[in-house]
Amino acid sequence: MATTVGEVLLAYLGQQLAELRRHAPGVRAKQSEEVHLMRVAARRLRSLLASGRALFEDGGVEPVRGELRWLSGLLGAGRDPGVVHDRLASLLAREPESLRFGPAAQRIDEELDALAAAGLEAAGEALGGERYTQLLADLEQLFANAPFSAKAAASPGTGIRKLVAKDQRRLRRAVAALPPPADDGAARDAGLHEVRKAAKRLRYSAEFAASSPEGAGAGHPAGKKRRRRARKTAKSAAKIQQLLGQHQDSVMARARLAELGGRALRSGENGFTYGRLHAKEEGLAADAERAFLKLWAREHPAR
Repeated sequence: MATTVGEVLLAYLGQQLAELRRHAPGVRAKQSEEVHLMRVAARRLRSLLASGRALFEDGGVEPVRGELRWLSGLLGAGRDPGVVHDRLASLLAREPESLRFGPAAQRIDEELDALAAAGLEAAGEALGGERYTQLLADLEQLFANAPFSAKAAASPGTGIRKLVAKDQRRLRRAVAALPPPADDGAARDAGLHEVRKAAKRLRYSAEFAASSPEGAGAGHPAGKKRRRRARKTAKSAAKIQQLLGQHQDSVMARARLAELGGRALRSGENGFTYGRLHAKEEGLAADAERAFLKLWAREHPAR
């Protein structure tokens, strides 16, 4: 059994690397769900390396985190258009036939299907390339010869609690830094996206804590209590991530609708339907934000 927080973290990261490898064949086969699962594994690796940054020498994990960011972005290009497509197709299906003007449905299908296909193709090709191969080698090297700092020698219980506490503070700072709603809402949208990313990092570190029996012993009452608390924290953070993920999906959908609407205007097509869908997406984004604020107020009441 691992005896330091550094060793426990490396063991957990090794599991995530195995997940990364497990989903690669599905990505090469252009399976959208496998793209999503591989992206989650890449994000979890990158996030936990950030949460545990203090356990490594200064800058020791940054190169590999940069490459994991590249991989996540690549996988996102194969996944995100499909998510937006599903949202818009669902909204469009609920529109009365009398309010569907122009070739909006066809244009949405053409645009997003093409983007998704190109993204899946690029992802599959990248996994057969040198950059991905080098990333795997760098991760293996990092885990085999980790450049630990002195903090990595802390006991697992103490060290893991500090990781989670740091990510909790990060989330609170992101919420406190939210700009007020503005006329165009761009700054608010960006702030909510930062909150979502902070919640995701907290979720991953709390899930790591909940999975780790070290520290007080697998059967020790204190250890069980800490893991229950970590599971509760992870569940709360996942709910925030889900709500603000819906908000961010709406941001992406509205950007695509604005682009399609502008293109329709320039080509002389009727853009009415794009405007209706944009307005409905604004409502969905507002609903998601309100749900998040209600959840936050309930779980973090003002003192």
